[in-house]
Amino acid sequence: MVTFQFLQMLLELIMGKPLNNLEGNVFGSLKVLMIGRSKGNGAWWICQCKCGKQKELRGSDLVQGKINSCGCEHKERIARASTTHGMKYNRTYRLWGAMKNRCNRLNQDYSARGITYEKRWDFFENFLADMGEVPDEMSLDRINVDGNYEKSNCQWATREQQANNTRANVFVEWNGKRQTLAQWAKELNMNYDKLRSRIVRYKWSLDRALSEGNQPEPADVPV
Repeated sequence: MVTFQFLQMLLELIMGKPLNNLEGNVFGSLKVLMIGRSKGNGAWWICQCKCGKQKELRGSDLVQGKINSCGCEHKERIARASTTHGMKYNRTYRLWGAMKNRCNRLNQDYSARGITYEKRWDFFENFLADMGEVPDEMSLDRINVDGNYEKSNCQWATREQQANNTRANVFVEWNGKRQTLAQWAKELNMNYDKLRSRIVRYKWSLDRALSEGNQPEPADVPV
């Protein structure tokens, strides 16, 4: 029977340096059982993973922390990330995935502007813990449209709220109150297109455009 001492001496001659005995050591989920066969690039060790599988691994990879399992933990992490809480086909899960795609795609507006998401949201369970499930008729919205996706800058918002929170919106102040044109139109029960046309096309003053309400079309001409 070939002893460890013999293999140690043989490998030390090949490598030209002392060989550390890793037998019995534990690295993550792996326990080193015995020395394996030399493959010409350092000592290899037969290891037992906590899942029951045995695998021959390079000693330097174990010592440097490059390998912590036979590969089962990596597979578990991938499966867990895609099926957390059984919500893979849930709308909250889809919105989380869409957020990541918007930030990670190259040549996209978001990535070009440096907009990203907080690192812990790489995992759906963390996103879910921070935001909860999406309510009906709502979607994910950033409070500051130039800020990142993070708990302090995100909310579940209605389509109307999101429409009033884009970089394209123009805010106007009237009678001491500042709102978007869409918000003014809703508050005054006005047609949004008519209101916008008065200001942009016909160059009405803001006061006249908002105070005259839904006048008939003949009123929508320059003074």
